[in-house]
Amino acid sequence: MRRAYLIAFVGFFLLGAAWALALPVNGTYDEKQHLVRAWAVWTGQWLPHDRAVDASGIETNAFTGPRSLLPADADCTWIDKPAYKPASCLIDTDDRSSVLVPSAAARYSPVYYALVGLPLRISPDGTGLIWARLLSAALSALLLAAAFALAGPGLLRAAVVLAATPMAMNLDGAINPNGMEISAAVLLYVALLRKHWPAAGVAAALLLTVRDLGPLFAVGVLAVALFVTGSWVRSRAFWLPFAGGAAFAVVWALVASRTDAVDPGRPIAATSTGAILRDVADNRAEFWVRQIIGQFGYGETTVSLGMIGLWYLLVAALVVPALWFGTTRLRMGIGAVAVASVALLLALELYFAPKVGHFAHGRYVMPLGVGVVLLAGLADRYAAWLSDRGWLNRLAVGLVAVTVPLDLYALARVMTRFQRGINEGLNPTGGTWQPPLGSVLPLLTCLVGGALLGVIVTRSSVRPTPVHSTANTLSN
Repeated sequence: MRRAYLIAFVGFFLLGAAWALALPVNGTYDEKQHLVRAWAVWTGQWLPHDRAVDASGIETNAFTGPRSLLPADADCTWIDKPAYKPASCLIDTDDRSSVLVPSAAARYSPVYYALVGLPLRISPDGTGLIWARLLSAALSALLLAAAFALAGPGLLRAAVVLAATPMAMNLDGAINPNGMEISAAVLLYVALLRKHWPAAGVAAALLLTVRDLGPLFAVGVLAVALFVTGSWVRSRAFWLPFAGGAAFAVVWALVASRTDAVDPGRPIAATSTGAILRDVADNRAEFWVRQIIGQFGYGETTVSLGMIGLWYLLVAALVVPALWFGTTRLRMGIGAVAVASVALLLALELYFAPKVGHFAHGRYVMPLGVGVVLLAGLADRYAAWLSDRGWLNRLAVGLVAVTVPLDLYALARVMTRFQRGINEGLNPTGGTWQPPLGSVLPLLTCLVGGALLGVIVTRSSVRPTPVHSTANTLSN
């Protein structure tokens, strides 16, 4: 298991690192909010003490920090719709003088930010941001690699790779707790399904503490996994971390007192439940489905619908046969996860849309929703059917191998958008802006990371025990 873990760690880390090296400052959802929060936690500012207007003109909570944390025009790549600019519009500064630095994440749990924020404290600028992103990618890779190793050779390992969509890797390689939340949920599912209680305890503690919806997801994953396996957890190695994480989540919710959580910052037009549901059917549902695989930046950067569809076909290659071959409990578990994920998105939209406008994102429910493909990887009868025909390893390798060009394409598409412009043809080299270490390194990093996972997906790190001959020994 150790060899599988180490190789998987390198593979997942390289996939996340590719995004960390390729993106400009604030190159993905709300990174400007989260990197300020990470710096603030490391300077002892666990709660905001003032208000300020951010680059998009919205007043929100603020900390005292250096000007160099963010470009003055941090939103210039996406705020001027539909003329989305390349990242050359960002103007960095070396000015370390103190100002009020806004962050809409100012009252979020400090756990994730304490884990990744030290590089920003040391170097509150673009260099510190790259190192903080790489640290975030490494920590998430530790979780995904543990899930990969515990899964064992075969379909469940392939399911772990499919759960690590380009969107998840993008978040892992940015300063955003959503990435670590997804990775912790993947490990929690696999560890519970494989009954590895210490790993499940660590994953549960993280899931409970890194984001607001974590406690809901932790309970949901626990309930589904235990129902499907028909087991119960009696290990202190699980319940002690779980209890500690739950206690912290409760205490922080009381301390943070997020009464401003739905402050819109700008007027929101009155709307009705029917209008919200019609908008979901006409627009938001497609956005949710696409974003789970890959809709990047602040939602403005799309990838080919064919690429999205192909990733879902890879998922279907596990889920559809699992529903056919699986036990009743497995079918019910997969169905429950799918229905609960959709219901939660609808509930979030119905509650928040009248207050802040469009709110729910497909990535928000991924910590629960990844269970659809992970539970499918547990279909033993399907694995046996494939194995009898000599197809098991071929399918596992094939599923992972197809993700490699898809990951590479998604990265190249986003690099093209930030380097050349959102309407430019695919060309992730050159342009008016370049990643700090150039264009080739992120692409090569992504390719090697995906290839490593394809190589190890069916390999067992347990060496067969040699069978010694018993000839001429019985009479000794």
